[in-house]
Amino acid sequence: MKKIFYVVVFLWLLLPPGLYAGAVQQPTPIASNGETIIVAKSTKLNIHVKITTHEVQIGKPSDKRPDVSRSSCTYSRYPCSIVDGINITANDKSIFVPRSVFCDLADLNTGEVKIGQKEAILMLIGGDASESYIVKIEFDAEQVKRRVTTSGMLPDQPLQETTYHRRILGD
Repeated sequence: MKKIFYVVVFLWLLLPPGLYAGAVQQPTPIASNGETIIVAKSTKLNIHVKITTHEVQIGKPSDKRPDVSRSSCTYSRYPCSIVDGINITANDKSIFVPRSVFCDLADLNTGEVKIGQKEAILMLIGGDASESYIVKIEFDAEQVKRRVTTSGMLPDQPLQETTYHRRILGD
């Protein structure tokens, strides 16, 4: 029995570190209707994200796109998928997520959480081709700090940046 244990430990030590380091995460596909859960863990942060979406009928791909869009739909998906809410929990504590973080998001494809030393980033990718976009939501164990939106075609050039400040009203 001891021989088997030592063989297993020896083989485990031979594995490249990337195969057992818990910080590596693959993007999670976002459901077009319902809830999507994304979980990420590090030694200091335990993150749980729930993204809620619903579908909206916007016609068929062969239909002419309306002159005036009345929703956040990118027309890259039929039916369109609208984000209803994002809930973030850090270390079993719910973080307030302002509506402006998610109220204009639609047609999400994937999401993933990248954890740093004290902060994390929820990265959401949506749309397609010229309508593609990337949203990075930066937060720590206490609050959402910033949201950066870029085009999927120019991911290093921000289109919009929003900074969030925590304010507590006195008695």
